[in-house]
Formats: sequence, C-alpha cells, structure tokens
Amino acid sequence: MVVKSPSMLLALVVACAASSVSCAASGVATRNGSVVPSVMLAGPGAAPLDARALAGDAAYTVFVFFSPDCHCLEQHETRLRAVDAAFRPRDVHFFMVDSEVRASVERDADEARRRGYSFPILVDRGARLADAVGADYATYSVVVDREGRLRFRGGIDSDRDHLRSDAIPYLSDALTDLLDGREPRIADAKALGCALQKW
Repeated sequence: MVVKSPSMLLALVVACAASSVSCAASGVATRNGSVVPSVMLAGPGAAPLDARALAGDAAYTVFVFFSPDCHCLEQHETRLRAVDAAFRPRDVHFFMVDSEVRASVERDADEARRRGYSFPILVDRGARLADAVGADYATYSVVVDREGRLRFRGGIDSDRDHLRSDAIPYLSDALTDLLDGREPRIADAKALGCALQKW
C-alpha cells in the first residue's frame, strides 16, 4: 500500500494501534520476564529442537547469537568458554544460535569443531528466535529460565574487540545473581558485536 497523504498515514497508525494484529516490526524484542516463543531450531544432524523446550532442560539456558565472520565474537570466545565451564556444573546450558541467511547445519558443525566449542551451534531459520528476543548483533546473549521466561539479554561483557581486564562481565554477573536467587543487577546490557546478516 502507498501512503499518499499525512492523513492516510495518521489513519494507518491509529488503525495499527487499535487492531489486535501487531504492526510492529518482527525485530521488536520480547521483554524480560515474558516467555520466549516456541521456535524450532535445527541442531546437529538437522534434528529439530524447540527453543522453549530446550530451556526446560536446565535451571537456566543461555543462547548466544553467532556469526562466523564476526571478529568481536572471535575475541570473546575464550571468555565465553570460561563462562560455560564455570556455570555448566550449576545446571546452566549454553547454545550458540546462527540466525544468518547463510547458516547451515553442516557449516555450523564445522565451525563449532574448529573453534573448540563444548556447545552446539543451532540454526535459526528465518531468524525467528533472533527477532523474538531482539538479537541484531553477534555476541548478543539471552538467559532463559526453566519456565521459558527471558531473564537477561545483552552483551557477554562491556568490551567490543579490544579486551580489557576491567570489563563488566554482564552475562556472568547475571547468571551469578539468578543462581543466587536475585534479579540480575543488569538485566538489559548493550551488545557490542557485528550486525547479523539475518533473513
């Protein structure tokens, strides 16, 4: 539809607000505390995996958004592996999520092996999970509780690609707080990564 006048534009905005059908862009993020939608991801061997069901298998589940060409993510991989090693014994499961247009199960399995990940890279066809949780950048991470509720979203830490010893460990702090029965001290953190080439 072509909007030819300001009055038509105003009418469209009013209609959107009044309608039960959302006119928001697909990238509008789920709010913290709301339930992550049931989105099918492709796991190793192309096995279909439901994002919400995966969250039910652990106290907390971390989804980190992936891009094979992102130098910011590559710089953070040592830190990410350390967070996984620290929290996996406390019933926290980690998954990488590839929401890019070039994603494939085969390529991502090779990337996971090459990078030495102890967690799989899951393919998010159509970027449905990325759009649902507001992921636009690689390194963007979300923490989901056993009930499927979003509890944290944002960067792994406050660094971009030049890592510093005084970086704020957003993801690690959030997991520590949640496991200790507290709300995350920072529940929405800025993600400093490469723009995802989404569907």
